[in-house]
Amino acid sequence: MIRQSRLPPIFRLHTIDAENDVAVDAIRFADSGGDPATIICSEREDMLDCAIILHPETDLNDAMLVMYVAALGLGDALGTVVPAGIDMTFRWPNIIEANLGSVARLDLLIPDNAAGTEIPDWIAARVTTQVGELDGDWRDGAFPETSLFGEGCVEVTSSQLLESLARHFLTWLNRWQQDGFDPIRAMWLRHARSQGAEIDLTTATGRHQGVFSNIGDDGALELENGEHVGLRDALEALRGKPT
Repeated sequence: MIRQSRLPPIFRLHTIDAENDVAVDAIRFADSGGDPATIICSEREDMLDCAIILHPETDLNDAMLVMYVAALGLGDALGTVVPAGIDMTFRWPNIIEANLGSVARLDLLIPDNAAGTEIPDWIAARVTTQVGELDGDWRDGAFPETSLFGEGCVEVTSSQLLESLARHFLTWLNRWQQDGFDPIRAMWLRHARSQGAEIDLTTATGRHQGVFSNIGDDGALELENGEHVGLRDALEALRGKPT
């Protein structure tokens, strides 16, 4: 059970019923002054669905880089449970793939009307990972999906994955705080399948097409044609869409 998960002492675990919305409960908790380093986690067994609450000391633009920190933490956590030979890759801005099928998704929860140049009261990294078997064949179509079960991790539980995520996230969070964004970006790019590939993404600022070149200091996607796609814009555009 999720509530019996053993996490590093810095974290506090707050579990919610499986039918509850993690984002709604996490925002409510954070807005009410809930403690930082609290992990709001659903009791679902078929999926790890959680949000890690943080109280940044930097402005929102910088704090949003925690998206990449969370991706590395989750990527390392998944790497400890998947069988050898499974290709784990990152797809910008928020997808982790196993053998080219989406297995996990990340998102950022932020206060309403939070300004990029101001320090937000809180920020939360939300993580969802498909642990249990999917119904039907989800590898067809433009947005193929998979699960840990489908990749051979038949004995992995949501609780085990949460424990591993918490440890690896903390490791990368400390690295970010000590050494800055450069090592985080470098490691993320090592896992990026789409670097050097054509990107076609529509956000509130318009349609962006070009070759994925790099990740900027602000977390934006940089294209070879000089265009930048903001991380916040991309997440908002993709929220609720297929992975």
